[in-house]
Amino acid sequence: MSYYLMIENNKIIGSSQCLSGGDITDVEVSEEVYNAYVEDNDRYIWNGEEIIENPDYEEIKRQKEQVIIDNLTMTALDFINFLKTSGITDVQIEAYLNANLNVKHQLQFCQNVYCGVAKSLMPVSVGDITITAEMVETAFKVKNGILDQ
Repeated sequence: MSYYLMIENNKIIGSSQCLSGGDITDVEVSEEVYNAYVEDNDRYIWNGEEIIENPDYEEIKRQKEQVIIDNLTMTALDFINFLKTSGITDVQIEAYLNANLNVKHQLQFCQNVYCGVAKSLMPVSVGDITITAEMVETAFKVKNGILDQ
């Protein structure tokens, strides 16, 4: 069986197991490269002469993963409970929210709290406790089943 990546306008536009024809250039690749491209089409690029591993692949992959994490959600009550498990009391939470209306509005008027938004509001220090963006991200990952407690 033959495996091809299709090139048009100096970019990989797809994969196929048969020749495309027309203005598309078919470049035969190994089954391994073909399967890796099908799994994640950012992994390989056309450099004008050959198919090569994308030198920016790891950064692109990291950015995609970060977008997924930043879009994780939890309810406002779940977020408040995270703050409580971090050692902040109800009285401290209330005082902090009254002093920081932008955070209070996020929790009061939004149906869900987004990880990216919550992280952008960090760090939060109440008394001798500081909640960092990393702590918030971990809490969202746990809540959404991406990370075990």
